[in-house]
Order: sequence, then C-alpha cells, then structure tokens
Amino acid sequence: MSADTLRVALAGIDGSGKSTVLRLITGERGGDRAALSCLRAHENPDGPLHALSRHLSALSEGADRLSAPDLKLAVLYLQMCTYAVTERFFVRELGTRVIISERHPIVDALVYVPIYRGAVERVLGPERPARLRRQLASLDPGDVEAALAWCERLGRRLGRVPDLTTVAADLVRLADLPPGERAAAFARRFDVPLPDVVVFLDVEAREARRRILERGRPPELHERMDHLRRLRDGYDTALKSLDTVRVHRILADGASPAGLAAEVDRLIGG
Repeated sequence: MSADTLRVALAGIDGSGKSTVLRLITGERGGDRAALSCLRAHENPDGPLHALSRHLSALSEGADRLSAPDLKLAVLYLQMCTYAVTERFFVRELGTRVIISERHPIVDALVYVPIYRGAVERVLGPERPARLRRQLASLDPGDVEAALAWCERLGRRLGRVPDLTTVAADLVRLADLPPGERAAAFARRFDVPLPDVVVFLDVEAREARRRILERGRPPELHERMDHLRRLRDGYDTALKSLDTVRVHRILADGASPAGLAAEVDRLIGG
C-alpha cells in the first residue's frame, strides 16, 4: 500500500446516511478519489469481484430468510474479505490517492462481531454444522459455490480455508481478546490496515430506524431497534479503542446530506 494513499472510512449505523454522503463527496471529483463499498464490491463501478459480490449479497439475504445468525456473520466476513482486493486494485492499478470507504472491515468487525455473538452462541452446538449444511443446500447452488470458491482462495492466503459452517464461531471467540489485540487479529484476517481517518456519522437509533423503513425493503437482522442502539454503542466503544486513527464524530440526525458531505470534505482536506 502506497504511503501517499489517504484511507478514510465513513462509519455509522444503518440509516446514518453513509452511502448518500459518500456519493456526494466523490461524485464531483476526478481520479484522485475513489468511493468504495466495503461490503458490496459490485457497487464499485471500476473495481473487481462484481460477480462474487452479487453471489455473496444473495447469500446474505438467504441467511436472513433462514434466520441463521451464524451464516449471516459468516457471509458478512466473506464480504468484508473482498475489500482488501478492491482497495489494492484502486491504489496499485488506478493510482487512486484518496480512498473513502463506506464502512471498513476492521472497524465494523469490532462492532458487529460482539453484536452477533449472543445470537450465534445461542444456535451453536454439536449438530449445528450439519444443520447449516442442510440449510446451505436449500439456497441457490451458484451462490453457495461462489462462496465456497472464495473460501478456498482466502485459504491460500490465511493458511486455512474458512468453513462456512464454523467461521462465525471462530470470529466470536475473537471478541474475548483485549481491544488492541482484537483489532490486530481482524487486520490479519482481512489483510488490510486500519484507516487513517474515521468519520462517524452519529444518528439516534429511532431516526435511523425511520430511514431504514422508508427504503421499502425488509429490514436485515441487525436493523431492529434494539440492535441499532447496541450498534451505536458498539461504534462508540470501538472507535475509542483505535489510538492510531484520527476519529471525527458528526451529529447527523437533522443535518442535510449536502451539509454532511461538506463537513466530511472539510475534515479530510477537500
């Protein structure tokens, strides 16, 4: 990774306005900036892994339909693992000097893994892997095959192939590590460094829930009101633990998207 590359992550609970702000602060700029989705590589127009990303998004929706929190977390992990490939492509191949991401693998893992921990541990047991394999067999074979192929590719880097039926249990155990060690462990798993700057768009859970419902699609497992409150607290805890990262908090409840974009642009030196 080039030392001249500035990496900025927009963080915040669902409904905080991350994607809208991201479009506004990069839409008018040339090749010096790239707006990247951490979870959905197919939303990065010039980037790699589009087909894989679409398969993983479909698999994530399948996990919601099955009410399978361990599969949901496993797929979230696989989605986050696409980010390292995307970021390197934009820096090395396209010469991008400022990377602005919607979410960040390390930051969001610090938040979401503890949130999912209780739900995952409630379904774990000796028979769980076999049941998950049966549930995977009920999903689109193309989506499952793409996820398994991605696991194989990750295994060549990690030295161990992630198992869709057990990776969630492996991840939640990392929540027991001290904060500094936890961030380092996630950095190794995702093969990315921490961002230089995190801009946290802070919004009350009730307002975020209202915005989510206005989208007109079924909410995801983590978009319930109680989860949104826990996620907001989780971001607060996670960001306080990142001593080497410059963190900015912006109150986003009543601010306009244009106003938020201008403030973010100012903070990152636009």
